[in-house]
Amino acid sequence: MVFRTSTSGHGAYFDNDYMWMDANNSFTLGYNDTTTHSNETKITASDAAASDYFGSSVAVGSGRVVVGVPFDDDAGSASGSAYIFDLDGTQIAKITAPSGAATGDNFGDSVAVGSDRIVVGAKNADDGPFNGGSAFIFDLDGNYIDTIFDYDYQSGASFGSAVAVGSGRIVVGAINHQGPNTGDYSAGAAFIYRLNTPDSRNQSKTIKASDAWASDNFGCSVAVGSGRIVVGALNNDDVPSSSGSAYIFDLDGNELTKITASDAASGDQFGCSVAVGNGRIVVGAQGNDDDGGGSGSAYVYDLEGNLITKITASDAATGDAFGASVAVGSGRIVVGAAYNDDNGSSSGSAYIFDLDGTQLAKITAGDAAAGDEFGAAVAVGSGKIVIAARYNDDNGSNSGSAYIYDIPLNSKHILDI
Repeated sequence: MVFRTSTSGHGAYFDNDYMWMDANNSFTLGYNDTTTHSNETKITASDAAASDYFGSSVAVGSGRVVVGVPFDDDAGSASGSAYIFDLDGTQIAKITAPSGAATGDNFGDSVAVGSDRIVVGAKNADDGPFNGGSAFIFDLDGNYIDTIFDYDYQSGASFGSAVAVGSGRIVVGAINHQGPNTGDYSAGAAFIYRLNTPDSRNQSKTIKASDAWASDNFGCSVAVGSGRIVVGALNNDDVPSSSGSAYIFDLDGNELTKITASDAASGDQFGCSVAVGNGRIVVGAQGNDDDGGGSGSAYVYDLEGNLITKITASDAATGDAFGASVAVGSGRIVVGAAYNDDNGSSSGSAYIFDLDGTQLAKITAGDAAAGDEFGAAVAVGSGKIVIAARYNDDNGSNSGSAYIYDIPLNSKHILDI
C-alpha cells in the first residue's frame, strides 16, 4: 500500500494501488498488485538481540503501538518484555513484569491496547498458580497498574495466552484451562474484568463454551469491541476434527451464539484468530484448503453472528496460512498470511479489505526476506496498520521487527474504495 503526496505543480496525487487523484481532484480506481512502501515505518527494539522474537504480538489503539517480545531475556531466558511506541514509531517505554519476573514467563506473548489501557499476557507466569499465567495492566505511558491471574488457581492453564481490551472490559484467554467435567483438559476458558472498578481483580465473570469439550482450546483467541466479546476455539470438533468454532458474548459474559464456518472442514482451525470492531466480527481459519492445503481463509460476520462474506487472498496458495492473524478497525479488515512466499519461503504478507470484504491491497515488507513471517501478527486502529515480522534478522537471527503503515483518512473517497 502506498500513500504519497506531491506538493509540486497545481495539485496533488495519492496512490494506494487503487486510486489516483489528479490536479483536477478527479479519481480513477483500479487494481494493481504492485506494493510499494513510501509510507512504511519499521520499528525494532532499542536493545534488540538475537532470538527475542520482537513482534510475536502487536496491538494499536488509544494513540499507541504495543509490541510483545516474549523471548527477551532481561530477567532470565524468555522472561519477556513489551515495547510501547507512539503512532509514528518513536519508542516511549519498554515494560517488563513489575515484580517477580522469571525465566520462561513469556511476558509479551500477547498484548492489547484500548480504553486507555495496555494489557500484556505472560502465559507461564507464577503470580497465581504454578505456570498458571498472568496478565499485567499498564497506562498508556507504561506505568504499572495491576496484575490479574487465574482465580480458579489451575496450574498450567496458560492464562494470558490471549488478551483483549475495549468497551470498558479486559478479556483474557486461558487456552489450557480445564473444562467443567473431569478430564476436560485444555477445554479452555476466558475471564472478563471491568475497567471501571477500583480493583481490576474484581473479576466479573469466567466464561466457558456452552458445549465445552477436552482439547477445544477455547480462549486461544479473544477480542472485545462494539459491545461484544468474541472467543475462538480452534480445535472444536463440531463438524470434523479441529474444524473450529467461535463464540459471541455480551459484555457481561452471557453467550449469545456460537458460530462455525458455513463450509467447515477437518483441520480448518476456524477461530485460530478473532477480531471485533466497526460493527464486524472477523474469524480466521488458517487451515482452510480452498486454494490448496492450508491456504487459509477468514469469515466476516455482523455482531449477531450472521455471515456477511468469506474472504481469501487474491493470490492464495498452498500453505500460506491466510487467516492465522486478523484485525478490524479504522474502517479496515487486515488478514495476515505469514507463510506467503512472494519474497522467499515464508517471507509473509498481509491483505487489506474494506468492511464488506472487498480486497483493497496486499502489503509485503519493504525489505522482505525468506523466513521473516511478516503477517504472523497484525493490528489496525488509530488510523494505522501494524504488521509484525517476528523472525526478521536485522539485529541478529530472529531478533524480529514490526512495520507501521498509514490508512488514508483525509478523504471519504479514499476510505470507501
